[in-house]
Amino acid sequence: MQRKSHYKLFKAGKNWCTMMITLVAVAAGVSVASGTVHADTATASAQTPTVAVTNESVDKAAQPSDVKAPNLATDKQQGTDIDFQTPVNAGYIDTVTADTDNANTIDVSGWHATNQYKTGMDHYLIALNGDNNQELYRGKVETVSRPDVQKVYPKAPISENGGFKASIPVDRLNNASSVRFVSRYTNDANGEINGGADFWYPTIQTKAGYLDNFKVNGNNIEVSGWHADDQFVNKPNHFLILFDKTKNKEITRQAVKTVASSDVARNGYNEIVNADHSRFSANFTITPAMLGDELTIASRYSSDAKNGEGNLSDYWFNNSLKLGKDKNAGYLDQFRIDNKSNKVIVSGWNANDQSTVLTNHYLILFDKTANHEVARQAVKTLASVDVAQNGFADVNNADHARFTTSFDITPAMVGHQFVLVSRYTDDAKNGEGNHIDYWYNNNVNLNNNQAWLDHFTQNGTTISASGWHADDASMIDSHHFIILWDLSKGREIARKEVTNVASPDINNVYGNILGANNARFTVDFNIDGQYAHDAMQLVSRYSNADNGEGNYSQSWLTNQYLNLYQNPSWMYQINYSQIQPSGPVGHNIGPGYEGIKTQLVKDRIGTGYQHNTYTTADAYRVMSVQRAHGLPATGWVDYNTWVALGLPADQWTSIDSYVAPLRASAGASRQDHIEAMIRQAYQYMGKPWLAGCSSSPAYGVDCSGLVMQALYAGGINPTSCSSIYHGFPGNEWNSRNLFADPHFMNVSYNDRQRGDLVFYYQPGTHTIWHVAIYLGNNQVIESWPPRVMVQPIVNVQRNVIAGIRRVFA
Repeated sequence: MQRKSHYKLFKAGKNWCTMMITLVAVAAGVSVASGTVHADTATASAQTPTVAVTNESVDKAAQPSDVKAPNLATDKQQGTDIDFQTPVNAGYIDTVTADTDNANTIDVSGWHATNQYKTGMDHYLIALNGDNNQELYRGKVETVSRPDVQKVYPKAPISENGGFKASIPVDRLNNASSVRFVSRYTNDANGEINGGADFWYPTIQTKAGYLDNFKVNGNNIEVSGWHADDQFVNKPNHFLILFDKTKNKEITRQAVKTVASSDVARNGYNEIVNADHSRFSANFTITPAMLGDELTIASRYSSDAKNGEGNLSDYWFNNSLKLGKDKNAGYLDQFRIDNKSNKVIVSGWNANDQSTVLTNHYLILFDKTANHEVARQAVKTLASVDVAQNGFADVNNADHARFTTSFDITPAMVGHQFVLVSRYTDDAKNGEGNHIDYWYNNNVNLNNNQAWLDHFTQNGTTISASGWHADDASMIDSHHFIILWDLSKGREIARKEVTNVASPDINNVYGNILGANNARFTVDFNIDGQYAHDAMQLVSRYSNADNGEGNYSQSWLTNQYLNLYQNPSWMYQINYSQIQPSGPVGHNIGPGYEGIKTQLVKDRIGTGYQHNTYTTADAYRVMSVQRAHGLPATGWVDYNTWVALGLPADQWTSIDSYVAPLRASAGASRQDHIEAMIRQAYQYMGKPWLAGCSSSPAYGVDCSGLVMQALYAGGINPTSCSSIYHGFPGNEWNSRNLFADPHFMNVSYNDRQRGDLVFYYQPGTHTIWHVAIYLGNNQVIESWPPRVMVQPIVNVQRNVIAGIRRVFA
């Protein structure tokens, strides 16, 4: 098919349109300016009448009861009332109708009055393409008497006999989007310009169309709209053509029925023959070859009912539809465990260009732990207007991409981690064949384990406890044991199997854990008197064996202990689980920052010999590096700049995230905690003093940075400072925060003990500027320029002691 653009044409049995031209009455006759134009070359602007007769004017003129046959011989060609000087050139198209007896012709009637007419001239009607003025038809007209026109133009030599009618073959007007008629008086027998005058009538649009819908729905392209076309008169067969603009060829076509369209006729198109019956709708099946291409639609009326060829009139819509090919996006709204139904609940969406040809949708539950598929289900995609409206409209099925389903949980799945895969495939039987997958990042775990002690008390040799333990393993490990663990002796001293009771409150919070709705327990132990003063802890265990051994999953209950060493409540409480980083791990560096990251950056840019503070000068050097690597030249060091500087990627977060491991276990004594703190401090011996630094023993530290890591190892997490924020601007003197912290015990210098913190005033002021850890025997371990070392408690560099603070009571 050859691609062309066309619009609308003729209406059978009705006036085509009413053309209004300005009426100017002139005494002793009405005249207009006139020009002469060749129909092959002139444009509409070449001759614009300033005066014309309208139908209204003619209707108001006295008209005879019957119109006589034209007789040019009796026209007043030589009468003294004829005026050849005053310009007159006016005309009007009265009707353009389809011939009801001959569907292959169009009848045109109207009139043309001019003072340029001479006896013997021929009268031609010329039809032009309204878009480009290309001539479509030329022929002599049949003269019709118009005394009504002669009354308005009494002095024009051709007025009463200026009426005309013509029959034009429809096919001569094919493929014209609009038509413009020209009436010509001429001395040339072929209708070329030779004296006389032309009159250009207004352009008439002959066809129109609009697409209401042109979109992908599933594996179909939905099309609906309307095409009103006067050439429907002799081309009643309607076809829609799907055209590939990318490959510049037709893809397919189908015959369609036109249906009622009264709204089209009412809204400005009633002059077109089938305006009230021009609507259509169709579906085209999408094929793999169409993916990635831009498509458009042509509507065709044709004389050929078989395949839409023959005589035809096309309307090309401006709408385009780009079929994606490689886009694949998705999101999970739900991917969770429902312990009431023992199911994995799934809902979300997957918009995929390939879904238009891979029309079967499957969801696959994949076991990451065992590295194999667990189950798959065929699912229907549902409406997803929100997906299409929020950034994914360019994906073929974005408005129909949602899904929801569930998978049964089996005992074999317990303890494993799962992901979901969305698959579009051409295989409706089992989801294999040609397919494309979308792997979601979300994980669901069946190794969840949460527990808590509500009460843990001792009365002599009777120990009582209550709490709850929700564990996915309870699905397969049906025996629940509570184990009493003696921390002082490092061994179990008793166990009991318990019967769980309903726990709807726990289920409300931990509904993703199997058994959360039946997780509460109570238990009592009667112990031997030899254990009465030992430190105790409980372990909750689900086992598949009736003695609590075999396969099991357990939780050490760490929120309460018995007889365990602990500080008074007003002091910092000792942690018996690993302290976590406090602050933004992987933070950026800008002017005013200190710390290990700053030191490493300064070493890379050649300013590491200066004080360990990131300066404006450092920022300018970093900007040069950023520009060289195509990064935004901000002067701030982010992860990409860090890597561009040649620093190890893993250090970006490992420096921040380091918190000294606990070096005193649960059940340890006060002295154990003190020694744990001091052992951590010794890990830094010989490392350089570096301002604002508090990280792992691989690097240097300053005085308060050393103390913080030592406190972490002893189980103390001071909230007045943190190892991460220690390098931020405004944290240059965390020794002052520690000195003022009310959660440490203030003791006198004479009562100092191993493990106490020693604070120093700056000489001549009462400003804290240093902190060290007392070792006993008037020795401290400290970070003081140039390195971490053991020194006397007082020396010439820092000899004014401000006070002693105790960490462990």
